[in-house]
Amino acid sequence: MSLKERQQSSYALYLEGGGEMGALTRSFNWSETALGTPDQWSQNLLTTISIILHSKFPMFLWWGPDLIQFYNDAYRPSLGNDGKHPNALGQKGEDCWPEIWLVINPLIDQVMAGGEATWNEDQLIPIYRNNGIEDVYWTFCYSRVIDVHGEIGGVLVTCYETTHKVKTTQQIEQTLIDLAESESRSNNLIVLAPVAIGVLKSKALIIETANNKLLQYWGKSANVIGQPLATALPELEGQPFLKILDDVYTSGLPYAKYEVPAMLENKGILKKYYFDVLYQPISGQSGETDSILVVATDLTEQVEARQVIEENFLQFRQLADSIIQMVWVTDAGGMHEYYNQRWYDFTGSNFEHTKGTGWNQMFHPDDRERASEKWAHSLKTGEHYEIEYRLKKYTGEYVWVLGRAAPFYNSEGKIVKWFGTCTDIHEQKLLQEQKDDFISIASHELKTPVTTLKVSLQLMKRMINNPSTEMMSNLIEKANKSMDKVGSLIEDLLNTSKYNHGQIHLNKTTFKLSEVIAECCEHINYERTHTLKITGNPDLEVYADAERIGQIITNFINNAIKYAPESKEITINIARVSNHVKLSVEDHGPGIAQEKIPHIFDRYYRVDSTGSQYSGLGLGLYICSEIIGKHGGEIGVDSEIGKGSIFWFKLAS
Repeated sequence: MSLKERQQSSYALYLEGGGEMGALTRSFNWSETALGTPDQWSQNLLTTISIILHSKFPMFLWWGPDLIQFYNDAYRPSLGNDGKHPNALGQKGEDCWPEIWLVINPLIDQVMAGGEATWNEDQLIPIYRNNGIEDVYWTFCYSRVIDVHGEIGGVLVTCYETTHKVKTTQQIEQTLIDLAESESRSNNLIVLAPVAIGVLKSKALIIETANNKLLQYWGKSANVIGQPLATALPELEGQPFLKILDDVYTSGLPYAKYEVPAMLENKGILKKYYFDVLYQPISGQSGETDSILVVATDLTEQVEARQVIEENFLQFRQLADSIIQMVWVTDAGGMHEYYNQRWYDFTGSNFEHTKGTGWNQMFHPDDRERASEKWAHSLKTGEHYEIEYRLKKYTGEYVWVLGRAAPFYNSEGKIVKWFGTCTDIHEQKLLQEQKDDFISIASHELKTPVTTLKVSLQLMKRMINNPSTEMMSNLIEKANKSMDKVGSLIEDLLNTSKYNHGQIHLNKTTFKLSEVIAECCEHINYERTHTLKITGNPDLEVYADAERIGQIITNFINNAIKYAPESKEITINIARVSNHVKLSVEDHGPGIAQEKIPHIFDRYYRVDSTGSQYSGLGLGLYICSEIIGKHGGEIGVDSEIGKGSIFWFKLAS
């Protein structure tokens, strides 16, 4: 089953689960969109949707030229009630977001054109939801998703709504203003402030004041007021805070830091939090530090959200590095800037050797000029680049690849980068060459006996009224030989097709190889030219399909007669080797060159040491190899130029 067929049969697995949005995605009529039904979707699109549906973090996807939309349950609340949900699913981006399209469209275009991922923090983007336009703040990232052909397929949005955080910050700022304006209300405002505020007295860090938010962070009640900080929060032992506070008190210098990790015990559970902290020394009447003002904002949710985003970025980077194609990026002038991991694994080179124009040295010398001219034409005209050429592999051999590249345009319509891929097509190329050779050989091999048969039938037709017994007998014999040859060629083709589709079944019995040899010899015309000599142990038995084994023996003997006509004696030997029985057929013909032996059992492969042409499709030994493989045995050949050949196989006894 091909990759595409496996994808079509298993696409439903990628859409399983995912809560409400998973169910809506599965039930949506995708055939009415440009994407078509899910069984037509690419592997990368299905993988991306699966990640989105199962993520607990808000995620949104635009895919394809129409920017068709997907999103998950975590993103769903951001759309509010009586708004865009559920119509946003499967809708074109421009149709869904008319009120903000002028804001987000340039960001989408930047990513789709191959630009860097975007990052916006606490961005005000009003949207229509809950029956009206609301001011909504977002922290979000737009990043590209590569499709299976190495092109950018869509834009992934990882985001979270920060409206509450921004409004809280605004409240804090307003609170601080109010504190400055009214000292009489300061204590009450500190207690009720949405940001943690406290005062630590003296070098002993006695908790003088702690508002509700600070007590909440600590997981303590107001009973800790009046206690040393180290006593109230014993979990601070081994953490840097007590030392930092002591330095602030001693030096009189403030300390401020963003995203400070802290382990705090809350309801008996020790948990990691992240805070934005400010330690501000407060001087007494003597001018010396008297106490320390502590201000802290809990950033745990934001930090953990960013960590999820970073993890998702890593997953998508790993996805890009795991695709089978080599991926590369150049600037507008064609100078290479990036290769994915597959490129380095394939070529064994490093970026310094192949950056800029160094990549040209990886081409086969015969393909270098042609590929360079094609690339120069694409750079000049902006036309897509597509060409087949040979690329140097890390082993030193040259391998056929299909190179493709497409330009990326900026908002002004200028090409800023080229995104390209290289796909290994070496096996397909060799297979195509083999098929072309096979068609030529098959046409020739079938034409000769058919022509002979036609001539014989025409002559017999002319002799109907004046028959000659001797001539008629010769013509019938020639016609029968031609039909036998056609039948043999067709049988080889049918057997090859059956083995390719796993349709050959073995009928195993226990028998003596010597008996099968004797039966085979009855059907081989060798008496006039060759002598068959049978040696070894004639009583050795094997458990196998006697008819198929006889087919192999017949092929070995016929090949010895055909390819070694000067070898008057052919030796067939039966011997025990360990737990196997080995049968070999030896001739004293011209032999086979060593470099050709590894390919001798390949499909369509025909070889001889003299350059002479022999009939046949190059399927006989391939079929023999498949039969032995089906039996779980071994097959091979030992040969040297000028010393003949020994074809053999081993079967379990």
